[in-house]
Amino acid sequence: MKTMRYILPILLALSAMTLNAQEQNNSVISIKAQATVVDKSQIELVTIKNIDIDESAAVNGIIYVSPKYDSKAAVMMVKGKSNAKIRVKFPPVVEIMNTTGSGRLLLHYEIYGYPGDNQSASQPIDAVENTLQMSSDRKYFFWIGGRIDINQASPGSYDGEFTIQIEYI
Repeated sequence: MKTMRYILPILLALSAMTLNAQEQNNSVISIKAQATVVDKSQIELVTIKNIDIDESAAVNGIIYVSPKYDSKAAVMMVKGKSNAKIRVKFPPVVEIMNTTGSGRLLLHYEIYGYPGDNQSASQPIDAVENTLQMSSDRKYFFWIGGRIDINQASPGSYDGEFTIQIEYI
């Protein structure tokens, strides 16, 4: 059995983030997801929608975006081989540093997936290792959300990377 591994770094950029205790209700954080794929002839990852985060939704410095129920979750689509079985791994926590000063964000990811574009039917994907199956039309969808800890964040721009490993099995 031949396995092919594709490491898909998803670059996260938080821009013009203003975290100020008095102005927190007017601030908005936006996380943009982009992917770079090594071999596009075998697999492709398309960002359909980025995570939308509203700081005013923070409770005790934590913003939660439900990947199963929240329309603010990021949506990504994998295009590959019809009905192929794939294995997915990703880091459960990513630290993103402020590029213009001090501060950091901790992102505790939750990813749900489904072979069709149906968020409410999606199932949780464990960060350790999962075996999934592409649809007959060669697609698999991911909804990405989780807990964003802004307790140690300060105003500035934040850049980081989130890597999804996908391999055919």
